[in-house]
Amino acid sequence: MFEIPKNVLSIISTLESAGHEAFIVGGCVRDVIRGVTPKDWDITTSAVPSQVKGLFSRTFDTGIKHGTVSVLLGGDCFEVTTYRVDGEYLDSRRPSEVTFAGEIEKDLSRRDFTVNAIAYSPTRGFVDPFDGQVDIKKGIIRCVGDAEKRFGEDALRMLRAIRFAAVLEFSVNNAALHAITKLRESLANISAERIREELVKLLCGKNLDALKLLEKTGLMYFVLQKRVNHGDLEESISRLKTLAKTNADENMKIALFLYWTGDNCKNILRDLRFDNKTIKTVSIYVENIFAELPQNRYEIKKFLKEISPEFFLNLIELKKVTNPALEIKKIHEEVHDILEKKECFTLRELAVNGDDLAAVGIPRGKETGEALEKLLDAVMREPSLNVKEKLLCL
Repeated sequence: MFEIPKNVLSIISTLESAGHEAFIVGGCVRDVIRGVTPKDWDITTSAVPSQVKGLFSRTFDTGIKHGTVSVLLGGDCFEVTTYRVDGEYLDSRRPSEVTFAGEIEKDLSRRDFTVNAIAYSPTRGFVDPFDGQVDIKKGIIRCVGDAEKRFGEDALRMLRAIRFAAVLEFSVNNAALHAITKLRESLANISAERIREELVKLLCGKNLDALKLLEKTGLMYFVLQKRVNHGDLEESISRLKTLAKTNADENMKIALFLYWTGDNCKNILRDLRFDNKTIKTVSIYVENIFAELPQNRYEIKKFLKEISPEFFLNLIELKKVTNPALEIKKIHEEVHDILEKKECFTLRELAVNGDDLAAVGIPRGKETGEALEKLLDAVMREPSLNVKEKLLCL
């Protein structure tokens, strides 16, 4: 029915030959049913970690506390996890303890959504006690068992449900949406880093209308780190859909989303624990989305002096999305011509440096910096001046 990598089959075969059960499970099964090649292949087994480690020559403990051992085979790494049931959840995120289970059905019963609670092996076929295959065909995200219980165990699952709706282009069933709305405040117990990861994946999904579910359920307030979205979400989604048709990177998508929240994007980015590079990049995008376009070659160079050519062209694409009538072809041509002719727009490309200026009597320090900036400005206006002898005579 579908092809499983030979190394995965080898691991399953080795475990079964030793008298254990073994299946591929979770997202990889969901993906192959959808006709998508999985990025990772997760294996679950009745064997306990010590038994798994005894069957393979190269292993290391990935999450031994939770029964996970990584098996190295043929240059690839595969996670093999013992069937388990989870103990009580005390922090809305992780079980206080896990107990190894002897049956695959018990392991599947602890999982979040029916589409992720399917196992498969070449010898036993599918094990699908919660009709996940039916939900995949219908395009529905439905919790395994009681939705409130699932989300009460792990509050991040609420955001994951909506992320799956965006990425898989599925809908979320009413029982799950009702439970999310009821329990939305528990998302405040989840780390900003985990929320950030889910938000970025959501924004990179194809079903961007899923963002409406964040508003509908009240999760948006907690995703934005306890801020109200003051923007027009419908318009934001429309722009994001247009952006999705381009080669936009995730920073461009984050910028367009945050612009429409109507709040200070830097504060949101910091609260969501984005790295400094992303904060700087996204902030520049947001600050310039509706700024006036450069009108001539010199003004383009002033932009290129502050940000990379790739960054600048991305900004122009963002501006085009927010203003479809904008004519950007000429700017693209100018940028490429500047780069092709290697015209100077940074101090690094200037034909003189601080040592050259010191040699003709300009004191080092603030005066040197000011002089170099004036020379750079002159060269950006007139490229032919970027010759050492000419610059030292200015």
